[in-house]
Amino acid sequence: MRKVLLGTTAMAAAALTAGAAEAQWDVSVGGFHNQWFGYGSNNTDQRLQSFDQWSNSEIIFNGRNTLDNGITFGFQVQLEANTGGDQIDESFMFIQSAELGRIQLGSENSAGYQMQIAAPNVGLAINSGSQTQHVANPTGGALFRSAFGSTYLEPAGDNDGQKITYYTPRWEGFQFGVSYLPDVDPTGGDVNGLKTDDAIGVYNNGVSLGLNYVNSFGPVDVGLAGGFFWAEGPNGTFDFTDTYGPTTGITRSLGEDFWAWSVGADLSWAGFTIGGSYAKIEEGRLTAVNAVGSAAAAASGVGVSSTEGEGWDVGISYEQGPWGFSVTYFQGIEKGVLNAPDNRFHQSVVGNVSYTLAPGVRLVGAVGASEFAAEDDTVRAGGATTTVFPGAAVERGNRGIDDNGGVFVTGGVLLSF
Repeated sequence: MRKVLLGTTAMAAAALTAGAAEAQWDVSVGGFHNQWFGYGSNNTDQRLQSFDQWSNSEIIFNGRNTLDNGITFGFQVQLEANTGGDQIDESFMFIQSAELGRIQLGSENSAGYQMQIAAPNVGLAINSGSQTQHVANPTGGALFRSAFGSTYLEPAGDNDGQKITYYTPRWEGFQFGVSYLPDVDPTGGDVNGLKTDDAIGVYNNGVSLGLNYVNSFGPVDVGLAGGFFWAEGPNGTFDFTDTYGPTTGITRSLGEDFWAWSVGADLSWAGFTIGGSYAKIEEGRLTAVNAVGSAAAAASGVGVSSTEGEGWDVGISYEQGPWGFSVTYFQGIEKGVLNAPDNRFHQSVVGNVSYTLAPGVRLVGAVGASEFAAEDDTVRAGGATTTVFPGAAVERGNRGIDDNGGVFVTGGVLLSF
């Protein structure tokens, strides 16, 4: 990243009166700015537009100060260049040295997320939900930090919450990382303060472990990764009796802990890279949900929503000179509402072509297709129905209002600085 020193009159005046230690700070700004335009078809009753222009951009501020003993103190603040609820995306400080490794404190992805390896791609990423800018996901399944849409997981769906992370130095190709999350924040709000730990859907004391191996054997590069994720469920007993779906009358608990794991690998040789990854949420994030909006609303009650499920991707890429090509496939399944036949299904495939005009300037084109389906779904107008359980007439497959599929063709200009 090309560094641009920040200088203002106020900073210059402060430097004249500051001690020698403050003058050692190296503060820089960088980031990325991506603009996309494309077409997507949507086989849904939502009457969505066909063409869309969208962007994803961040301004990233960095600072570091290396002491005489070789230990570096530093910070990073990421400012979203698009207006949103999570305006400051990530904000953390770090302490590191070649011998001791790196400690991070603040709002940042966890060790297991950061150390994951997945299928290669040179353009639009389908392992984090970017395809939904053109083909919508009406199922309600989580596409980011959850196995339904990504193999990059976080404890109970944490979204850059406050945490403490330690990475060891890399030794013989191996590196280990561990993160502790006093509270889990899935909103991206970066909570600064105490949270209740006895409410439904609130998870605390999360742990994220990551281990990867990166090495070269002659002309062949190898990467392997594994992650483990855990979070403590609500501190209390939250048993309640279902009034929703085919399991009406059964007592369930919303106090279960979350845990999941992931693996990934890639192999590169002569410009080619082939790789893939797998993630499974064994016990998902549990919340109580209202049945309204689903065919099972006939039961007029409350159900249990879960992120439990699995996802995987596989892909191949080739890069030569300024050109890059890749094909990537992703598939994910989520339990959805546990006490109704409400599994959600997602699959996407994309082919990307990229061309580097200059350092930090790339042109990208992508062609792909996506499908989203929910088993227990309200039937579309004019469609046939199938009885799943008494009182609920639904149709599985591609005819429900929570189902959608389509193709997309899009292109982007990607700047990094």
